[in-house]
Amino acid sequence: MSRLYWHTPTRTAELLGAEYAWLHNLAGQPAEAAWALDRAGSLDRVQLILGWARAADGDGTTDLRKLLTEAKTHPHDAALRHRLVQTLQVRMRLSGLDLDVAGVRLNTGNVDLNTALAVGSDPMRLAAKIAAWGSQHAFIEGPDRAWAADIVDQGLAAGPFRKQLTSQAVPHGPKRTVELGWGDVLALLRERDDEPVVLSYSAGESFPNATIAGWEPPLDEDDEPVWDGWYELPAAEKWTRAMAGLRERRWWARLAPDTLAEVTFSLPVTVYDLLADDREDRVHRAATA
Repeated sequence: MSRLYWHTPTRTAELLGAEYAWLHNLAGQPAEAAWALDRAGSLDRVQLILGWARAADGDGTTDLRKLLTEAKTHPHDAALRHRLVQTLQVRMRLSGLDLDVAGVRLNTGNVDLNTALAVGSDPMRLAAKIAAWGSQHAFIEGPDRAWAADIVDQGLAAGPFRKQLTSQAVPHGPKRTVELGWGDVLALLRERDDEPVVLSYSAGESFPNATIAGWEPPLDEDDEPVWDGWYELPAAEKWTRAMAGLRERRWWARLAPDTLAEVTFSLPVTVYDLLADDREDRVHRAATA
């Protein structure tokens, strides 16, 4: 099973992949409600989105437009409309649609996450940041660890974050309860305030790594990179180099009270901006801010 790791120089906590996937789901809910694509009469909104979509070979946009034309030709075919909406929603969830709105390029993935930042609670905002940037080494500086722990506590108390997952392998069979890992994450966050916490995903690069540290391997006689030098560095030096690179190159991934809502995903445009009558003015203001 996959893991979202919470690293410090002294130890690592693990959040199970099931909860990491759940955070992705949470982060998309405010935008899904705002788009309201599954409501009756939603074809006009689908047409609006596809009118902005920038088609690329193999991205499915042409098929979506064909489905829309068919659904408009048969307006009383509820099954066809449902298939269109479901197909568009899946496409937007998986990789987002590239849009051109009033000459400004956007992606629905970023727009959806910005909607969570704009209208969500702090746990929802944290879910959005972790979902998007957990695999890109989102990080929390030492003095902000207690603040992050408080938000996790809020998420667990209110219900969006889950302490456990109970499942059955077969109907009417024995139930199995699995701890998802928030308890250990909270313990790690509250242990001390003089070390940063850095996230990584088990399907990607761990931390610290040579890439974020900016460490260039020498080449051998066949022009192949030789990584032995990185692996031979003391653990403390790897951390120091990687943290310096992270703070310099991915400053936007810092999770803190002054960045949680303010640092957005690309341009600060939400679903509500795109659905507003003055959308062009809003998008241009965001692009020139």
